[in-house]
Amino acid sequence: MTTAKAIVISEAPAEALSALMADLDLPRRALSLPIEPNAAAGLPSFIELWGDREAVREFAVDWPFPSRAWLVTEYIPVVYDRSWPSGQASPGLRRVSTIHRRAGMSRSEFEKHWRGPHTEIAKSYTLPVWHYNQNVVVEALSPGCDEDGFVGMHFRTADDLRARWQDHPIEAARGAKDAALFMTLERSVSMTAIETVWDTRR
Repeated sequence: MTTAKAIVISEAPAEALSALMADLDLPRRALSLPIEPNAAAGLPSFIELWGDREAVREFAVDWPFPSRAWLVTEYIPVVYDRSWPSGQASPGLRRVSTIHRRAGMSRSEFEKHWRGPHTEIAKSYTLPVWHYNQNVVVEALSPGCDEDGFVGMHFRTADDLRARWQDHPIEAARGAKDAALFMTLERSVSMTAIETVWDTRR
């Protein structure tokens, strides 16, 4: 079986989403919820589903709450060592953002720059990211969705997340300058979230 991935952004009570995710019949799924509810208009939740392509597509398309969904290709330049059990909130905080490619840039050019030069810059910061995943949109499963990607940057602590940019403004400016080469920064929507992962192997 080739593992595929879908992303769902859904408007529903946190308790309802958590209960659904816990019972979902997929080998791996994750739910990121904002630490400040309603703080990020357009990004009320961030749901990741892994499994057989047809299965994740079906779950994403038939999501029981108001939602938008995409099939994506995932790349993980930095991986955390997950030692906590399935269904337990991950340590630290996660910064999740939507990405729209720069006008006039092809999807291939967008993906090449994001996965190449920008990834190296992201990994070069004084304060490292703990887990970094890139999700390039393969297919929008809902009408009116024009996002080209989604990024998740996980930090061990809230202070690490804050300090990465605020305490190192030169590095932050360098990252933003490079980001503008392949994405439309003003269209991005971000949230700071707590992640929970369910994994049938744990």
